[in-house]
This record gives sequence, structure tokens and C-alpha cells, in this order.
Amino acid sequence: MKNIFIYIVALIAIAACQHEDDPLLMGRPEERMEQILKDYRQQLVDAPSGWKGYLFPGSGGGYSFYMTFSSEGRVTMLADINADCQVKPFESSFRMEAVQRPSLFFDTYSYLHILSDPDPDTVGGAQGHGLNSDFEFAFESTQGDTIKLKGNQHGSPLLLIKATAAESEALRRGDLNVLQKGIVGYKDKSPFTYLQSRDGKRINTSFNLDTKTFSLSFKQADSLNIQTTPFAYTTNGIFLQKQVTYKDVTFHEVFYDASQKFYVMVDGERINLVPSADPILPLHLLLGIDFTTVSVPFEPLPGWSPLYTNARLTIHNSLLAKGVGLSNIELAFNPKNKTLTLDVFMRAVGDGGYYLGRYQYAYTKSADGVFKFTRYEEPTGNAKFIEEDMAPFLYYFNSSRFRMEYLKTADGFVAQLKCVESPSFYFSGNFGSAF
Repeated sequence: MKNIFIYIVALIAIAACQHEDDPLLMGRPEERMEQILKDYRQQLVDAPSGWKGYLFPGSGGGYSFYMTFSSEGRVTMLADINADCQVKPFESSFRMEAVQRPSLFFDTYSYLHILSDPDPDTVGGAQGHGLNSDFEFAFESTQGDTIKLKGNQHGSPLLLIKATAAESEALRRGDLNVLQKGIVGYKDKSPFTYLQSRDGKRINTSFNLDTKTFSLSFKQADSLNIQTTPFAYTTNGIFLQKQVTYKDVTFHEVFYDASQKFYVMVDGERINLVPSADPILPLHLLLGIDFTTVSVPFEPLPGWSPLYTNARLTIHNSLLAKGVGLSNIELAFNPKNKTLTLDVFMRAVGDGGYYLGRYQYAYTKSADGVFKFTRYEEPTGNAKFIEEDMAPFLYYFNSSRFRMEYLKTADGFVAQLKCVESPSFYFSGNFGSAF
């Protein structure tokens, strides 16, 4: 009788499993998918104050959006792509569709499409690719007031977070633009900031406003321990694509308050970013983090040696004989593949138009910050045409090593390059391109 009872229980369990899997009860797969899409759609529509959106294109950096969805399939958005996008709402359409995964399609032109524009003149993206961004997204997860999506073509992460009424009002009146200007002004006045950790270490914090990346870094022996992540602006600071951590300090946002101070929140505790009068780390360690380009202008800067000044004047006079004058010399570093593009900008004496001569170098950098440059392509075009004129500068650049250090001036800090083999040859430049 005991065996018969067990057998009956087993039959009931099997029947129950079959009963649960019965498509007549659960609905067919396409019906279940239709319900999932309907639920996602309703979630988007049922946000009374709309959604904050943070999109991180494949080309780097982040962009902020504000979106409201209607039950009629319309979406209205603002974006921080440019000043107009921040204050002029743009309406387009959206739809839900299953493409392997439940997906959200922005199916008519919107501010999202600007980031994918193949014309480099639109937002500075790559020819034919734009910023490698998306406007069709698959749902990855929803948790509370947050929806995580991923681009179907380029994999661009898009995070949607329900906006509060106060955030909605701030976004509609263009506070993103005001905040960006405030942060730029702060960076001009206080280029160096750090977090004071509980173990006494000063943790360098860096905002690269050109690449829209935030870095947390500290020196460990002779190397740099660094965490870098793209950011997008919010109405009260910046939102990091990935959280950063130093021991027990972890944060996902950096806030900027009315008193023009940066701070982070860790376990409910406010920790201020401390401005420093002097650099926290050597300049060479911050190449690719705080900056990638050093621009040497036509007008003299502090930190030019007499030997360099005379070489520059010789070059300028030589070029004038060819109908152009020397403008800027720019050193554009690519730390990922250890290459340098040395651009020589010239200006025509007649119409004032600009011409460019470009030299390509590979470089090595020692642990203590000594650079060695090696030409890896023969110059062509304008670069070949002016090579003899540039000889007073290229002689040192092609044959010697250089150190790169901060130089403090009355107007702030510049980058100074000093020749190791010929210490009397040194020059300085501004951070970032002049063009």
C-alpha cells in the first residue's frame, strides 16, 4: 500500500507539471512576449514626471536625455548634445518590438539619432559611423525606478531613471547648461582635486571635460592605479557609467552644490572633493586621463627657453618666404597605442587660411616620465614641403628625449617639455587643442 501511495503522488506531481506548462493556460510564447512588451510600454508611459536618460556611445563620453512617453506612441525629449537640444523639446515616435529580446525602437528622427549621424560635422563623430551610438535598444533589466537597456547595433548602454517633479522642472528650464558652465568655471579655477581617504592617502580625482570622463587615481610604487569611466551631466552633478571604488569608498555620482563644491555620498556621508593649489600626481601619469594634447601657440608662453624662442623665430621667417607664417605646433598623444601626431599649423600671408603639416611618431615613456619619440612614417604633402624649415625644432625632437612637467604661471598651469640631452632647449604649451 505504501508503494501504491508513492506512485499515486508521483503521478499527481507529473500531471501538475504538465498542467503548468500547458500553453492553453500559460499562453503561447508570442502571446507572452506581447504581454511583456505591453508591460514595458506601460511602465514607460506611467512615469508622471518622465525619465532621466544617460546614454554612453561607443566613441566614449556620456549624454543626458529627458524623455516623456505617451500612450499614443509619441516621445518628447531634451538632450545635452548642444544648447538648442537642452531647451527645445523634440517630439518623435517610438514602438515596442521583439527582436530576439524585447526592444524599444525610436523609429522616427529624434535627438538620439544626432549621435549616430554619419557626417563628422554634426557632432564630430567618425565618417560614416557618427559616435557609434544607438536608437534601438533591448531591455536588459528593470529594478524599481530604473530601466537598463542596451543598443541593438553598437551595444550602447542606456539607463532610464524615473525623474522627480523637481528634476523634471530643472531639466525643462535648461539647468543642464547652467551646470556645465559652472563645472567648466570650477575646473578653470581649481584644476586639481582629491578625496582625503580614511587611511591618509590623497586620492586624485580628475574631470576630463573634453572626453567626458572621470578618473579616480593614486600612485602605487612607480605605477598609477586608476579607474576611469565616462560620465553624463545631471541637474546637480555628473552621473558615472560605472561606479568607482577606493577601499570602502564607492560612489556612482559626483554632486556639485550651490556653493560650487564637488562632493560624493558614501553610505549617507558627504565627502567633499578638496581643491589643491598644486598637482597631486606628476603630469606624465595623467596623460590620457586629464589631457591628450599640448598646444604651443604663436604668442610666447612662460617656460620658453631662448634656444627654443630663437628656433621658432627662424622657422617662422623661413616659412614667410613660402607665403605662410607659423601658427600653432600641437602634440596630440594617443596613450593607448603609444603614438604622437605632431601637427604644424601655418597661416597664409594672403587670405589668412590655415594649412597643416603632420608628422607621425611612436613613443616610449620610462617609469619616471622620460619620453623618446621615433618617426614611423615619412612626411608627405605639406609636412614634406616644410621639413627643412622645421629643422631647428625637429632636430631636437627626432634625436633627443624629453621630460614633461607642470609649470605654474600667473594664468594657471601649462605643460612644459624639457630636452634631456640639451637642457637649454625647452618649451611649454596649453592643455587641449586650439582648433
